[in-house]
Amino acid sequence: MRNDYEEIAAELYECFPSTPRRFQQIVSQEVCAHRNAGRNAVRKRKRSLYKALLPIAACLILAGSTVAAARLPVFSNWLSGLGINAERAEQSIVHSGDNSGVIIMESVAAPEGPDSSAQEDALFQVTDVYYDGSTLMFWAQPASEYFELGDHVYINGFDSRLEYVAETEEGSGVYECKVTVMSEELQKTDTDVISVKVNVYTAPDKKSEFSFTVESDKFETARQNTGSVSGLSFGKIVSYDVSTAPSAINLRLNWEVYDEDMVRMLQWGEYILEDASGKRLTHSEWLRSNGTSVPEYDADRACTTFTQELEIAGFDAASPTMKLIPVRVQWDADGSMIPGSEEVLEENAITIDLKK
Repeated sequence: MRNDYEEIAAELYECFPSTPRRFQQIVSQEVCAHRNAGRNAVRKRKRSLYKALLPIAACLILAGSTVAAARLPVFSNWLSGLGINAERAEQSIVHSGDNSGVIIMESVAAPEGPDSSAQEDALFQVTDVYYDGSTLMFWAQPASEYFELGDHVYINGFDSRLEYVAETEEGSGVYECKVTVMSEELQKTDTDVISVKVNVYTAPDKKSEFSFTVESDKFETARQNTGSVSGLSFGKIVSYDVSTAPSAINLRLNWEVYDEDMVRMLQWGEYILEDASGKRLTHSEWLRSNGTSVPEYDADRACTTFTQELEIAGFDAASPTMKLIPVRVQWDADGSMIPGSEEVLEENAITIDLKK
């Protein structure tokens, strides 16, 4: 006879099979739920060093020939994650010292403490910038060995979220900074000028407000669209919102599903993505994050509603459509996916319009 602990463990196992792959998705779902509830979480800065850089020859193939080979390693890791969009993104990077744009460093407030720096001794210098309405990337060379940025980065006055600051290569002194644009209004605003304001820490207890401005005609906007999908045998998408840019595609789906097995399958986001040309990406190739809200049931438990948020990388941002094809997989007693058990449900494919 099982004790209470064993009964609880068995119930949890049925709901959330324990696998390393699924654990990551569960964490992502919890993060999404907290964001939807408006809670603020304390984020640890990702200071881990990047993996070994791609060989120069590979970088040349990936990014094209618009940047000298000596500069490519600075961007190679980030570009390699963009897949088919890498060349387009590389061509949109604004480089200081050439004719692609102007980067102006402007100190907003003098550093705290007796050691106030002149403009030529700025807290950091921005060497390169990328902006597409969805993501701001900038590469910085700090004046101090200690270099941290505040979680909130303001772009043209709009509060945006710092994702990470990481040294591009150990000892290089060049830091890659990624910022996610949170405002839909800012995402779709066409501009040739961005003003960036951020708090800079040159010591754990020493903070300064700092800003820089970038002027360039290379900036893009994130394409926005909304819609709905009906006529599915298992349910419908009551509404969806999608933001499309070379750096990322963010898709929010508001589901209404009548098949409980499909609910569980859809929540894991095991989709194959297909662009308008027929090119497909597997789950492991496109998934950056997948979060779902807690499912809600009607009185008869005949209908389940939940919201799913997908962040997608590597999908062709120029494609007018995206087809999501659910995949059913089988799991063994240890919670690991059984190789070769994937069942692609072509008949349940869902088409999302990426352009109005």
